[in-house]
Amino acid sequence: MRVRSRVVAAVGTATLLSATLLLGLGPSPVAPAAAAVLTGASMPVQEFVNDGAGGRLWNDYNQTADSSGPNITGRPSALTYGISVHVESRAANGDLVEFDNDNDGGRLWNSYDLTQAADGPTIGADPVAVLYGGTAVHIFAEAADGDLVEYTNDGVGGRLWNSYDLTEETDGPSIGGDPSPVISATSIDVFARATSGDLVEFSNPTAGNGAWTVSDITTSSSGPELNGDPDAVVSGNSFHVYAQGPGGDLYQFASASGAAWAVSDLTEVASGPQVTGRPSPVVVGTTIDVPVRATSGDLVDFVYDGQSWSTVDLTQVSGGPTIGGDPGSVLYGTSSIHVYAEGSDGNHLTEFVNDGAAGRAWNAYDLTAASGGPAIGGDPSPLVYGVTVHVYVGGPPPPEPPEGVGLYGLVAGEPTSQAIEDNWPILGDTGALGTQTVPYTGLNTGTDLATGQAIVASGRRITWLSFWTVSGPVASGPGGTACYTSDCYYADSFAAGQWVAQTIDSYAGQGVPIKPDWVILDPEGYPDNHSGLDSGPGATSADWFSFLQGWANGIVSIDPSLRAAFYADQNEINTFDLSSVQLPEFVAVAFPTLQNILTDTTNVAGYIAFGATCPAASEESTLAGPGWNGSYNTLQFAGQYCAP
Repeated sequence: MRVRSRVVAAVGTATLLSATLLLGLGPSPVAPAAAAVLTGASMPVQEFVNDGAGGRLWNDYNQTADSSGPNITGRPSALTYGISVHVESRAANGDLVEFDNDNDGGRLWNSYDLTQAADGPTIGADPVAVLYGGTAVHIFAEAADGDLVEYTNDGVGGRLWNSYDLTEETDGPSIGGDPSPVISATSIDVFARATSGDLVEFSNPTAGNGAWTVSDITTSSSGPELNGDPDAVVSGNSFHVYAQGPGGDLYQFASASGAAWAVSDLTEVASGPQVTGRPSPVVVGTTIDVPVRATSGDLVDFVYDGQSWSTVDLTQVSGGPTIGGDPGSVLYGTSSIHVYAEGSDGNHLTEFVNDGAAGRAWNAYDLTAASGGPAIGGDPSPLVYGVTVHVYVGGPPPPEPPEGVGLYGLVAGEPTSQAIEDNWPILGDTGALGTQTVPYTGLNTGTDLATGQAIVASGRRITWLSFWTVSGPVASGPGGTACYTSDCYYADSFAAGQWVAQTIDSYAGQGVPIKPDWVILDPEGYPDNHSGLDSGPGATSADWFSFLQGWANGIVSIDPSLRAAFYADQNEINTFDLSSVQLPEFVAVAFPTLQNILTDTTNVAGYIAFGATCPAASEESTLAGPGWNGSYNTLQFAGQYCAP
């Protein structure tokens, strides 16, 4: 992982005249406000239901507004409780919150803060709930410190709700994502991915009245470590746990009546595709369907018919869209499977159903369009309630990038996906290193595209900071000599901006329909001499302004929708008056000797900090807190991944 030595961030709108971006001197039109440390996009809880109201089969309801409750992040978890519905969710502040249609206080929907009611911990990922015996609600989640915690309405100690740290009780591992609880006879079993990557099982044989134990299924089965969250079902007397494993293959861990665990690579067995994210299995009689997102973006169903495994590409057979994020499945009646997901065609809630309509076994329906409802910004949680289907999901996604503190410098693949799962709201990457010839960037590409693919696969609204190292005029003079005039700086960065914009625009053809929130010039150069802008003949304000002007104009000439920005350290900003440039600046800083020496913070969008230590709660608070007030910040950890 390459360590950044400098970075520049700022938020602003630049003046556009005749398709040319003009970088002016003087105050920038945008001064970002102080930012709180946020963990993921905050959205209201939406309920989509086929209730037939108002002459429409599907309708949507904003239950955050109806309950006067908080916005949520991530995927909710819904269950029926008597004649009411409980929707367990993670509030934007990390508290576990329950939305109920209990009609209390003259209001149909109400919200209750279970973290406060139980005096429990905040949670760091999506909660998952099960109902035992018709009255006992058990909610499991990863706590902010990584422990597996349980919230339950057991009434112990004079409190209706209490919380228990199952990692502490069992001396078990911390977990790295969302758990999957199931009920079998009198027991509750909770499957989760440990931070080591192993699949682990927390088990209580008497649904909360006995002692919890923990076992490592990966170890006992000689199975693989997981690359994503597991999801479990009970079929007959057997547990079946599904998860993404090494290389993106879908794996099944199965155990019948306490027998030894067996592992199968379903991608290999069924000649199926590589997958990403969390599957959503559903038991249909003696068969099992496992809908999951393929790495291509298609919704794919792995099907066990009681004897063998096969795959069906539901996107292809239904004529439906590719999907972002994880699907949510539910069985309606005895054989009707309904799969809900965020469609990639505008973030619409999409339903895939094996209804046999129009001569097709499967069909896809746009529920956002059918209900007149909003686009969604997270993974859906469906529930059959009587004769209707209710789908709970966060949305619409925020129009502006989520603020807070995120990560820079993750390698492509699992760490990026894990960072999204852990609710880091911002990801920064290096699109390419600098070169000595036109377009003066383009070495070691691929990480930027991989970041976009991971964000799309998550279905979440993540702030994407795309950094591109561009060399100064290292060989643009006569005979390949260096040229330090303002014209040469402009020409070189203009060529780089055009090439980068063309590269980013090509991502759409590779399954990434989104674009970075900011495309950021890093003038480190080739080699790392800051493109001659720090010292020598190039170290002038005029050359800096030409370099930044060329970058912005080159990008705009190809794709006016991309937002250009630049990266510099505090000394460069002060020395060359870069705060007067009407472009966002992302500022390079370093822990532990962090000191704000900027004479003007007008253009600062955020701070890009290396030297971070794990855990980094204090460093997160510093960058977004008083004295710094960065809106879009990142931390870089040396040689490790760190959860928020």
